[in-house]
Amino acid sequence: MQGLARQGLTGQNRGNGPASPPEHPLQAGPAQVGVAPDSTVKDSALDGRGPLFDQIKRAVAGQILRGRWQAGQRLPNEAELSSLYGVSRQTVHKAIALLAREGFLVRRRRAGTFVATGRRDRFALPIEDIGDVVARDGRVYEFRIRDRRIFRNGEGIRWPDLPDGTPILTLECLHFSDGTPIQHERRLVNLDVVPEVVDESFDVVAPSRWLVDRVPWSSADHTVRAVNATAEMAALLGVEAGAACLSIRRQTMHLSRPVTLVHFLSVGDRFSLSGSSITDSATELNL
Repeated sequence: MQGLARQGLTGQNRGNGPASPPEHPLQAGPAQVGVAPDSTVKDSALDGRGPLFDQIKRAVAGQILRGRWQAGQRLPNEAELSSLYGVSRQTVHKAIALLAREGFLVRRRRAGTFVATGRRDRFALPIEDIGDVVARDGRVYEFRIRDRRIFRNGEGIRWPDLPDGTPILTLECLHFSDGTPIQHERRLVNLDVVPEVVDESFDVVAPSRWLVDRVPWSSADHTVRAVNATAEMAALLGVEAGAACLSIRRQTMHLSRPVTLVHFLSVGDRFSLSGSSITDSATELNL
């Protein structure tokens, strides 16, 4: 199919297609495990705001947000962090415990504390890459980037949870299964949190997969509705106007900072959602 980035079961993609004007808008294999070098901690001074354990929490989270501690990487132990930040070990322990409870870190007995490779959902809707869903059904996944632009929030685009002037990358993408369109995606990415996305061409990897693999998140809000396809969406998805579709609006957050805001529109009889819940106890035991 011309103009498509194609991914079979081997995960290989190629190419992207022509752009069209945007409309207003509304995780991965483990990294190499190793101890983070001291320099990654020394250059992140405490901000002086609030209790010390909150300052430590923000400092550690900042290293994760800036990519200095990657998914699957082991952190220095509590004694080392206590020495590096000049605070008590009890203060560090409280900060690390909070980050682990919120899903950013995984604590393993006798092994240490690691940056989480992905969140375990405690609600029904999983965050799963559409390419994985298609491949699991034994079909060939393809995607097409239809448009990408950079805006400032409040200037031609509005993301309610971001301050005016925040730089935003907008992406419009169409997803295919065996050559048939199944889902339209319109995504906003907060460039203050994910600045490196500007340099990603998405020639090989779809935006959803790239973000799942590289960007940590702590919470996600979903809004799901049954809608009828507009004439424009019907033409893109190859269905009749008014066809039944599933609309999903998702915002992901990391340490109270918006990361992405995305709207998916899926053809009702070509797409389904499934998931499972997990108890807090199972999560704490890393089950």
